[in-house]
Amino acid sequence: MRITLLALVVGLGFSSVASAKQIEVCNQDINSVVCQNYLEGVVDGALMYKGAAVGQRLESDGYESRALKYRGGKRFQEANRTFCQDNLPDRDVLVAGLAESFSANEIKNVEDLATAMSGLLDCQRLK
Repeated sequence: MRITLLALVVGLGFSSVASAKQIEVCNQDINSVVCQNYLEGVVDGALMYKGAAVGQRLESDGYESRALKYRGGKRFQEANRTFCQDNLPDRDVLVAGLAESFSANEIKNVEDLATAMSGLLDCQRLK
């Protein structure tokens, strides 16, 4: 049991170091093969799990979104879920969007990368 836990901790440590190194490579040269492969892997992973995330709850922080949520109810949520399933973004467009974010120096760490990726995948029609 302890050996398994130790192996897990060591593996996670290496993966975060590798991820940080790849982000540094992308910040230095966005056109490098390593960076392009990393961005394609990030996008492929996000698209693989996008189907499970479709249909999340609507944000209700604005007047319009609250009105739609409470007046439209289930019908609007189902329409939004269908819209999101039918409008999955193109893989190449997502890779180009991430590359543009790296070129603009908006991505410095893994958290920035996750924020940029979720922004590119966001399909709620309220925004």
